[in-house]
Amino acid sequence: MDLNAVRTYVAVADAGRFQQAAADLAITQQAVSKRIASLEKELGVRLFTRTPRGARPTMDGQAFLPHARALLQAEERAAASVRPGRRALRIDVIGRRLAPADLLRDFHRARPGTEFDVVTLFDADAAFAAVLSGTIDASFRAVTLPERQLPEGIATARVHDEPVQLVTGPDHAFATARSVTPAELAGH
Repeated sequence: MDLNAVRTYVAVADAGRFQQAAADLAITQQAVSKRIASLEKELGVRLFTRTPRGARPTMDGQAFLPHARALLQAEERAAASVRPGRRALRIDVIGRRLAPADLLRDFHRARPGTEFDVVTLFDADAAFAAVLSGTIDASFRAVTLPERQLPEGIATARVHDEPVQLVTGPDHAFATARSVTPAELAGH
């Protein structure tokens, strides 16, 4: 279905006159008539009764009007979903029960008008590719590569240090340690 024809139909229904709809849409009255005729042909019904005072929707036209408005709203939502600055932020969080997900929840509570699309990519390479392609806006994950080895175009920023627990058996040398550094783990 031609959305320009649907938009024209709604404009005529709202204005009550083909001439006014043409002015509102910045097209000729002939273009309005052609679009309406094309839509009527596609639907197999007459949408307007033409009178000396203008045009008013037929019963079929009245039945179609809320659906036509819904089509135009769906078109706007679809376009807005990919418009930079207008679409939801697409954020990769490796696990929805980990600290980065909590950071996003806290951010959303502080700014409830901000929309998020949260995705979970389990592979860092997939996350890097998604950021580079624009599929996602950001990824929260542990990055173990040195900055110089990251793919070109990828930058990182430390946003959260998450405590990590060392789990050992009861007889291990670190079983009673209160803390252990990575250097102390070397060789174990």
